[in-house]
Formats: sequence, structure tokens, C-alpha cells
Amino acid sequence: MASLSTQGVGSGLDIAGIVSKIMTLEKAPLVKLGTRQVELQTQLSAYGKLKSSVAKLQTGLTDMVEPDSFEAAKASSSTPTVLTASADAGAAKGSYVVEVRRIAEAHRMVAGTVLANADTATVGSADETMTLKVGSKSFTVNVGGKTLNQIRDAINSATGNAGVTASILRDDQGSRLTLSANSTGAAGFIEVSYQSVSAPSTPGPDLLGLTATNVDRNASGGFTSADLDAELRLENSFTVTSSTNNVSGVLDGLTLNLIAAGTSTVSVARDTSGVTAGMQQFVAAFNDVLKTLDDLRAQTLSDDSASLLAFETQLRNAIGARVSGSSQFSTLAELGIVTKKDGTLTVEASKFTKAMGKDPDGITAMFTNTVNGAAVRLKRVTDDVLGAGGMFDGREQSLKGRIRQTEKQRTNMEYRLGQREIALNKQFNTLDTLIAGLTTSGNYISTQMAALGIGK
Repeated sequence: MASLSTQGVGSGLDIAGIVSKIMTLEKAPLVKLGTRQVELQTQLSAYGKLKSSVAKLQTGLTDMVEPDSFEAAKASSSTPTVLTASADAGAAKGSYVVEVRRIAEAHRMVAGTVLANADTATVGSADETMTLKVGSKSFTVNVGGKTLNQIRDAINSATGNAGVTASILRDDQGSRLTLSANSTGAAGFIEVSYQSVSAPSTPGPDLLGLTATNVDRNASGGFTSADLDAELRLENSFTVTSSTNNVSGVLDGLTLNLIAAGTSTVSVARDTSGVTAGMQQFVAAFNDVLKTLDDLRAQTLSDDSASLLAFETQLRNAIGARVSGSSQFSTLAELGIVTKKDGTLTVEASKFTKAMGKDPDGITAMFTNTVNGAAVRLKRVTDDVLGAGGMFDGREQSLKGRIRQTEKQRTNMEYRLGQREIALNKQFNTLDTLIAGLTTSGNYISTQMAALGIGK
């Protein structure tokens, strides 16, 4: 806004000061609009904070309304040095005897051909090649006239490498090539053959003498690809082979991680500790919403305290109402989920675990029943307030509209005030000019009167 920084030339008036004081008074409504805009932005941020807290609760409830979240199972192994086990919700509860006869191995081969130096000594003649086959895939590399290091690098960098890693073994005799399948089991069985570039269909000489370091483990009379598979026996009756040491699908929902030969009893039970931990997380999220509501209702959103109180009442009714059904329990308090003096919830873990032991299916239904389950009811409340047209959507849209309106009012008022300041400066400068003229005229008249002797 325009302003003068000097006193009036003819009058000595502090025009800038006068205009500044007038404008300070006239700017009072603009200051109020600015304060109101800050308040509206603060309220919008407050609703964003509350919305985030409720959304976190809603996310937890998304899992909690599913029966699987209450039917989690845990598996344990009596001999973890033989195998470990994990279970999902579909695992059948019980105990199973598992004998690990052998674990899955990767096919390994070592060359019988020994070279004095892997960097300088070469193998065969220039046109000789080696084909490596793993399962149904194969690839060919040039080996003739190359050092062991060059052969190793050619295998490892081959575009069509089907799952083989080459390396160099150095012992007291010298250096030799080794091969290892990248995966365990029969599917990783490596086959090696030699040819020449000039006669690719004619078998060439065995340049490296690669032989398996794996041994016959299934008493078949010699090492075969089948010896690479893991083998286990269930309940002393059923034989299972696996290409990996991570065995799943043998028992519903159960995964076995084989470590060494031996026998172990795998026990599968309902994971009540996991359910209890999940319940504690839910209660923490619920309490966070309550705390956020209390803080905002007492401060930033005090003007909307009635609506926030109504929302809190919905939350408490959803979690506190009796649940009818087949469970021997009907309220969450009977499960150990109780309300403290400050209004927040807490989980009495031992009581909840004991209740789960008595009636796990009934408790699952108390939360997940699609008609009146506690988690289902509570999720409906969070879905309603977070959804399009819900409380948060309505409040946010209203506040954003009011913020836009206030900003527009500020812009218009700033323009008018700017024009007002220009007008005031113009008026006072005109007055200053007038006063200057009157002063000059007065001084002239005084001079003439003195010359005439008038007034003496």
C-alpha cells in the first residue's frame, strides 16, 4: 500500500503518521479475517489428525472382522536341530511325528583334471566346447585353449546359464574346476558333455573329468538325481520326497524347514498369544482415537464438541453392547477387555487367554459375527465416518469452503484498503498544499500590513 515517509512540505503535518494510524484502525477487520483463517486451518489440521487416528483403527478392524485372525496357529518342533515348523490359520491342530531321513542337497561336481596354475595353464584345443544341462535347460561354453579361470568366468557369465555356479578349488596338487547347482533337489542335477566346434554332434574327449561329490543316499546302488531330494517319513507310515528343504502342502497349513537327519514331533496349537497381542494392538488403536477426541474436543474443536461426543458415544456403544450368540461369554468385559476409570480400554491378558482356552470359537464369533460382532459393529462406525459423505468428509469440505471464502474476503479487503490508503495520502497532500498556500498568503499580508504601519 502507498504511503508518505515525510512531513507535509507546507504545513509540517506528519502525513505518513496520520495515514498510518487511520489505516491501522481500518485494517482491524482484515486482522480478524487473518486470525479466523488461521483458526480454520488449525481446525482442518485437527480433523486430519483425528481422521488419521480413526483410519488406523479401521485398518486393524479390517483384519479383525475375519475369523482367521482369531484362528491363528503356532507350530513347534521337539527337536529344532532336525527341523523347525510354522503354521497358518488353516493348520490342523495336533501332533505329528516326522522323521527326516535326508535333507535336500545341491548337486556338486569337482574336476579330476588338475592344472598347476588356474591363471596360465590351458585345457584342450581351441575348438572344444562343454555343454552343461540342468533339468531341461542347457547351455554351451568354449573351454578349449582356456585357463580354469577363463572357463569359470565363461560359465558364470553365460547368457543361457541354467542354474550352475563354477568356482576354482586349490589343494596341494594344484587347481581344479568345481560346479554347483544353484538349487537343491533332482531338478538341479547337472549333466556335462563335450563337443568340438567343427563336429558338434560328435562327443569330444572328457577334458576336465568332472564327477559328483554327492553320494548314493537312497541305497539304489549308485548316485542318481533322486539322491539330491529330501526324504521324510510322517507318522512312521508315509514317505514324502521334496526338492527343497522347505516342505509345505504335506499337512494343511503346515510348513517344515528341514535342517538335518533325525526325528522330531511337530505340535500345532491355537496361537492364543498371537490373538492376545492382536487384541492389545486393537485396544491401543481404540484408546488413541479416544485420546485424540478428548484433546481436540477440549481445545481446537471445542465448537464441534457435541458432534465429537456423539461420535465417541457410537464407538463406545459398538464395543460395549452385549453380543448374543453361541458363546458362553456375552460382553468384552467378561473376556478381560475392560474400561478403566479414565474411560480407556485395557486387556487383562491372563483373563483373555483363559477365556480363549475355554471357548475360542465362541469368542471368534463375538467379534466376527456379521450381524452383531463387536469388531463388525465398530468397523461399521469407522466406515461411516470415514466414507464419502461421512462426518470427516463433511467437516473437511465445509472448512475448506470457509477457508477459500475467507481468503477471497481478505484479498478483496486488502485491495480496498490499498485504495483507501492512496486516497488518504492524496487528500492529506492536497490539504498540505492548501495550507502551504494559505501560509504564504498570510505571510505576504502580514508583510504588507507591517510596511503600511498597520497593527503597530
